[in-house]
Amino acid sequence: MARDTKIVNDAQDDSTAELQAQIAQLKEDIASIAATLTEMGSRKINQVKQDAADAYNDVYEQGEDVFSSLKDNACSLEEQVTDYVYERPITSLALAAAFGYLAAALTRR
Repeated sequence: MARDTKIVNDAQDDSTAELQAQIAQLKEDIASIAATLTEMGSRKINQVKQDAADAYNDVYEQGEDVFSSLKDNACSLEEQVTDYVYERPITSLALAAAFGYLAAALTRR
């Protein structure tokens, strides 16, 4: 009977050693998976950052283009008004006086 107990104990020791080896292998596999996921997450974060920076630059450039266009339009309008005043000084003076009178009448009330 002691011999049977020794065989059972040896089998349990072998099973325990095999189970511990499998657990160690699982730990290594989980660590490897975690490292892979971390690397994938880092790459994705970097890609999102790059996409956001590209989108910001695109919007910034579009804003600059719109601002430049508005500035050009304002300069063109200024030139047109200046030309109109030089071509028709009396009409321009009459329009300015009428506008001033209208503005004064509206603000008195």
